[in-house]
Amino acid sequence: MFLRPSVNLPARRRPLHIILAASTILCAAALVFSAIRTYQELNAQRAVFLRSRVAALAAHLETIPPAIPESQWQQILADEEESLIGLAILDRPSSPDTLAPLWEGRELFRTESIASPVPTFRAYVPFHDGPGLHIARIDIAESAADFLVEHARHHLWFVALGGLIIVGLTVLTVRNADRAALAERRQLELQHLATLGEMSASLAHEIRNPLGTIKGFAQLLAEKLNGTHAPLLTPILSETTRLEALVKDLLLYGRPALPTFQSVHTTRIEATLRQHAQHLIDSPHLQLESTVHPFSFDTDPQLLEQLLLNLLRNAIDAMRPQPAGLVNFEITATADCAVLRLLDNGPGLSEEARRRLFEPFYTSKASGTGLGLSISRKLAEALGGHLSLDPRPAGGLSAEIILPLHHNV
Repeated sequence: MFLRPSVNLPARRRPLHIILAASTILCAAALVFSAIRTYQELNAQRAVFLRSRVAALAAHLETIPPAIPESQWQQILADEEESLIGLAILDRPSSPDTLAPLWEGRELFRTESIASPVPTFRAYVPFHDGPGLHIARIDIAESAADFLVEHARHHLWFVALGGLIIVGLTVLTVRNADRAALAERRQLELQHLATLGEMSASLAHEIRNPLGTIKGFAQLLAEKLNGTHAPLLTPILSETTRLEALVKDLLLYGRPALPTFQSVHTTRIEATLRQHAQHLIDSPHLQLESTVHPFSFDTDPQLLEQLLLNLLRNAIDAMRPQPAGLVNFEITATADCAVLRLLDNGPGLSEEARRRLFEPFYTSKASGTGLGLSISRKLAEALGGHLSLDPRPAGGLSAEIILPLHHNV
């Protein structure tokens, strides 16, 4: 397994950003909490103020002479309290049973709030009219005490709105910082991959000529030697062949060929893939099936062949240990794209393999360069499309290539 050289990359989320964001949000929450407490305390004072107004009216009732008719003292109280909505005098026979504690002196007064049609503060207050005991039901508008909480209510709304704005700006700032860090990380990765590609191409170029010389002399020596010593050269020939494949991969990764676009029919692509499958499939339990819609599109047939060959080789290698393996090759078309898929029923991908899918020099195989998928993605991009690999719901892997139908020069 090849290991990728390490690269110093910035952290995705800096602790300082987290501390600043948390501090800002906590400060905003503290301001909102303080405004809510202030509003609640003033709202409690609002109820005290309304009770004091009702108590003042009840005390005035005690001072009105019995000889004054009800219509007059109703007007007197209305002039004294502008927020008075209604006033009724209850005697014991006509009052509800719930007011019994007031008649018996077990309660000094009783209050309640009525929501409709106008928010009303209602109080039941006992008072004496001469020797008799009566209960006054006094209704005053709750808006009479709004002046106590009006500024606190406005303050609460402004603080809440300001807190939301602060939190929103903080979240936006942290997200922008994360995106900037991610973009910087991606830029470093791209620079690293570019450097790696240039180094790979340079090494492959320097290795190719000496390797060809070694293989040529080994082949010539094998022809000259007799049957007893010729097998000693077999490892040299097999290993130089393997190194040639590595050099080819390094050159493809470091310096991918420029595509030459031409119109290609899908039946030609299917026939080429089947030819490769005949050489790669070495077991009767491995099969290739195809569903190809006939149409033509613009592509480079050699680069597309290399791309499909890499994916087919990966699929067959993955299914080889299984008792039965099947690769489905599909070509369909959309309004402006050709869609090529290779579907296998292999073991799929591990979590680590999915995370490092297109990372160069990473492979989970016992042998291999780890460049196959990286090269495949580069080839797909060179053809103007993109490559994606996703697990299938029933198991296995789906390799999908999306290419434009027409190439605009």
